[in-house]
Amino acid sequence: MKLLIAITDKTDAPAVTSAMSMAGFHSTVTDSYGGFLKKENAVVLCAVDDKKVSAALKIIQDNTFERIVDVPSDFLMGSFKLPPQVRVGRAVVFTLDVNQFIKL
Repeated sequence: MKLLIAITDKTDAPAVTSAMSMAGFHSTVTDSYGGFLKKENAVVLCAVDDKKVSAALKIIQDNTFERIVDVPSDFLMGSFKLPPQVRVGRAVVFTLDVNQFIKL
């Protein structure tokens, strides 16, 4: 069994969790804040059978989207200033081995 931890844009999370549910996957969502743009995100947690990881990743890929976002004018990365807009998106997914899964 694997634990998928998908960090997505907050606006994509409802579509991801709905599609996961329709495919028979159970998931939980929590809000997060951070990244280099210091913005709100969502973290989708989903325990998945090893053989179904590819299907779950496909659902996440199909329900997350790239976006162009404004960068705050005072935002610096060291001495490097970012352009006024950057492309962000889709999801970052971590796949972890699960030693034990207990549903109480």
